Amino acid sequence: MEVKMQLPPEFEEHIKEEMLKTAVEAYKLAGKREELPNYMSKKQACQYGGISFNTLQKMIAQGLRVSIVGGVQRISKQAIDDFYKENEI
Repeated sequence: MEVKMQLPPEFEEHIKEEMLKTAVEAYKLAGKREELPNYMSKKQACQYGGISFNTLQKMIAQGLRVSIVGGVQRISKQAIDDFYKENEI
């Protein structure tokens, strides 16, 4: 389906600015996620998943895999990605 609309030039420019701003923010967020290590602390896992600490704890209770080595808990990027995929509706 194609919809054609005439927009005032200033409105069109505003839309372009907002789209650019959103794209730049998404690019920065993606870059920050890539900087994180493969095995993350809970704080880093929250940042990677875009979630709060309480949500992370709930995800762990629901089966998110956590690695414990020498008493240190780490969560892999892959575990978070897998958990999200397994819980898609």
